[in-house]
Amino acid sequence: MWRYGWVLLLVAASACGNDRVLDPATGSGTVRSTGTVTVLDDGGGPQLCYGAIAESMPPQCDGLEMTGWDWADHPEHEEHAGTRWGDFQVTGTLDDTTFAVTDAVPADDASVPPVEEVDFSTPCPEPEGGWKVLDPERTTVESQEATVAAAQRLPGYSDLWLDQTQVARPTNDPRKLILNVRVTGDPAAAEKELRETWGGMLCVSRATVSQEELGKIQEELSDQPHHVSSGLSRGVVHLRVLIDDGGLQERLDERYGKGTVVLDGAVFEPVE
Repeated sequence: MWRYGWVLLLVAASACGNDRVLDPATGSGTVRSTGTVTVLDDGGGPQLCYGAIAESMPPQCDGLEMTGWDWADHPEHEEHAGTRWGDFQVTGTLDDTTFAVTDAVPADDASVPPVEEVDFSTPCPEPEGGWKVLDPERTTVESQEATVAAAQRLPGYSDLWLDQTQVARPTNDPRKLILNVRVTGDPAAAEKELRETWGGMLCVSRATVSQEELGKIQEELSDQPHHVSSGLSRGVVHLRVLIDDGGLQERLDERYGKGTVVLDGAVFEPVE
């Protein structure tokens, strides 16, 4: 099993795209990890893991080579079968392949930023009379699955999600949720098509970018050196990078359009 410590979905690098928009505009200087990272040494020297970590015993990962690390200075670690590892918040200098550590704080003493929750509410205004099921016979698990499949075939399909905020105790009952679908085309036309299979609560709204276009953007970004991980959710590309110089979100907005790529964070941030 693999543990993803940083973002939604790890994607493989592609062979397309050579615009290094993710590179910091200036040299990194001294940087600090925004949260904790795993330092692991399987006998080949310490490395800093910032992507996927195999939850084996001992764990396994690929990452940056580390210099300046001495396990004797960091007793807050585990050891098994010749491998040593631990979670730390680290400070040092960074290049494309190596992290030179100057300070490390064990995980229990680290400053970890809060995780922001994704908004799964419904953007459509509440219908007159409130949200209601129109046809219970077409508001089943089977009709929900058929409608989801139909939505994903719509021209300009962007994304979909289920809003269960209408009930005090969310369940998987299709009659208790609002099916949300977003398309780049006409929402009314898309809703008419989806109503052929769905009798439950439904909100169809407009998106600016289709899922196909988002996938191409994600693939382009995954080819760049400082890409760590990315995923598609709520009609945007969620991105995590190795380092943000403070101007990356602005550069992403200029290249892809505001709100198309959301920078969820970076493994490292410059130390002021």
